[in-house]
Amino acid sequence: MNTLADNADIVMGIVSLLVLLVLGIVVGIPQIASFFRKKKRQAEIRRRVRSTLIEETIGGLVNERLRAKRKSISHPQDLDFCELHSAEGLELPERVDGWLDLSGLTTVEGLKLPNHVGGGLDLKGLITAEGLEFPEYVGGWLDLRGLTTSRGLKLPEVVVGDIYFWSLPKSEYARLSHGPPELGGEVRFEPLVDEDRMTIIRLRGGHIQVMKKTPLALAWVQQLVPPE
Repeated sequence: MNTLADNADIVMGIVSLLVLLVLGIVVGIPQIASFFRKKKRQAEIRRRVRSTLIEETIGGLVNERLRAKRKSISHPQDLDFCELHSAEGLELPERVDGWLDLSGLTTVEGLKLPNHVGGGLDLKGLITAEGLEFPEYVGGWLDLRGLTTSRGLKLPEVVVGDIYFWSLPKSEYARLSHGPPELGGEVRFEPLVDEDRMTIIRLRGGHIQVMKKTPLALAWVQQLVPPE
């Protein structure tokens, strides 16, 4: 009888262990699954954060390169203020990549020019440039045909094209204490052509009318008009 009782106790013990094991499995598996799901979500979040950071960084660099490329191939900005007769309230940028037309100004009062002009600079209306600070660089012609005196005139460091002094005596120009160290063109004291004859020009069997007779327009016409 004791043997049967002992066996029964063993069986009951085994059953109890199996029950406890099953309960442990039933209770533990969801917790374990929840733990791994949490870890998976955290890993997914970290992956998305890394991807976002990388995308923003690379995307930002790409966008910067695209903006720089668009800027490099864009057309120069030309500024035409020929209708202005006073520089009061005029705020020009530090850099102009194209030409700058201020031909209507007759005084330098209140005028602050950019430090860099990529094209021509038209100041033909000025009689004197005393007190005016010119750009360091002018990438085209410099039109000062209206100047009658060189008093206080300090020319740019670099002028790529010609300088027009149609009203300035050569003796006045010789008095300049500061000429352009780098001059790509020539200093001209008289027009290349007779402007009165440039109003109607024969061109390839037709006619062209020069509405605005600037040095650039005159040079362009000279290149296009065939010799007689």
